[in-house]
Amino acid sequence: MRDEASAVLALKNAWNGAIQASEELSRLQPAVAALSDGARVTELDLETYHRTALAHANAAQALRGVIEQLQRLREREAAS
Repeated sequence: MRDEASAVLALKNAWNGAIQASEELSRLQPAVAALSDGARVTELDLETYHRTALAHANAAQALRGVIEQLQRLREREAAS
């Protein structure tokens, strides 16, 4: 990252993406909780569950990557 402002902006954007993806999981929670234990797999909206879980995983991984990059940047700056 080129400067402090870009670093902070990257962190904010990654954080907001992770929050938004988490909110999507939360939005589906009532529907998933309401599923009957005997529901047939063919009745499940697996495409939506998969898409939402994948978006959440990707957003969390992106956030982690930004934080790790910022940690390395901080270590380099502390060493110089």
